[in-house]
Formats: sequence, C-alpha cells, structure tokens
Amino acid sequence: MSFFAVHNTMAEPRISEFKVLETNACAGWAARVMDLRGQWTARSTSLPSFTLGMAAYLDAVPGAASPGGKIPYHATALRRHYNRLLQAQFGPLLGLVCDALGGWAQKNAHCDENSTALPGFHIHLAHPVFTQPVASKHRDLQFHLVFPGRAIEASQVLTFTLPLSLPEGAGMNIWCDDQAHFHAYRLGQVTIHSGLLQHQAVLFPGASQPPRIMLQGHALIEVDSMLLYW
Repeated sequence: MSFFAVHNTMAEPRISEFKVLETNACAGWAARVMDLRGQWTARSTSLPSFTLGMAAYLDAVPGAASPGGKIPYHATALRRHYNRLLQAQFGPLLGLVCDALGGWAQKNAHCDENSTALPGFHIHLAHPVFTQPVASKHRDLQFHLVFPGRAIEASQVLTFTLPLSLPEGAGMNIWCDDQAHFHAYRLGQVTIHSGLLQHQAVLFPGASQPPRIMLQGHALIEVDSMLLYW
C-alpha cells in the first residue's frame, strides 16, 4: 500500500519523519533567513506572519492577481527573482533536502527554478495570537494551480516541512476519520505527509519564544523522479 495514497479508513494519518539537520546547522540557516528580512513578504496586515520565496497557495490563486491581471506565481520575472535569491542563499540547504527526500523515496529529487517556485520559508515572529488555533484548516491542492491541466493522482503528491527555528508546542493538527491528531515538529527533522488530509499549523511563537521558521515545500512524484516546489 503506497505511503502517498489517501485512505480515509485509516485510524491515523500517515506521517514520516527523519533527521536532516543538526541543531547548530538549523541555527545557522535560521539566522540567514532572519538576515534577509528585507526580502520577506508580509502575509498579514496585523500579525508578524511572513514568507521568503513564493508560495502557490498564496501567490498562484486568482485573488493574488495584480490590477493588470497577472498572477504573481506565473509572473516569470518575479518568480525568477525569488528563485535566484533562494538558490544563492540556500542552495546547499535545498540540495541537502533534495538528497534526503530522494533517498527516502528512492527517486531522483530535484528542483526546477525555471518553471516552479523553489521551496521557501514560513516565518512567524512572536505574538500572543499565535498561541491560539488561528491557522486555517486546509488541504494542499495547489498542485492544480502550479500544474494546470495535468491529471495528477493522489499518489503523486506530498508535502514536507523542515523546522529551522521552533517554539515549544509548535506542530501540526491533521485529521483522519474525522479525528484530529497532533504531530509535534522537531528541530532539524523533516515531516512528510500527503497534504491531502485536512491539516492545520500549530504556530505557538508566543512572548519570549523563538520565531517559527520552517522550510516548506511540496513534491510532484513521477516514475523515477520527484520535483520539489512550493
């Protein structure tokens, strides 16, 4: 039975987790994200929620279109800007993640900065609201926006998260058989799931907590390869 398939009769969601980075390496990459604050995109007008890079669920939706009608994700020059920034600043980290996920799936994992956005970062700075369940409950269906017109099966998609800076209590709620299951994230350990079961980020960077910085992405699975993107 494939890990990637969605089975609504499962008692618990299928989640894989394994170590990718040591703690000191996480701190170094998180510091680099913080140093690039001038390149962050604010995702809230009232809360310190940001991304570094382009995310399809935010930048490929019709509502993200500019007055001229161009959807940011498909604006080649803008996507190229962020991809080049991520490649220049985080190329070794992205390569490490490709190797780790490819080895786990026994496929050739790669990114394609010419056609999709590279995996990027969610950043939540300390705020008391983030100790509450304020993140949306959702399924990761943005592959329809990134690869329009393609027939993609449930067995071809996955979502991954790699914490680089992690407040205590941060993790993910994921629903299976109408039951919520909490999965605690661990610093430097990548969490993988299909993305197709309803899930919700548990943020938790309250007062005096470190920021929540996560390398985030998805994969499209082919016969012998997997494309990582965001």
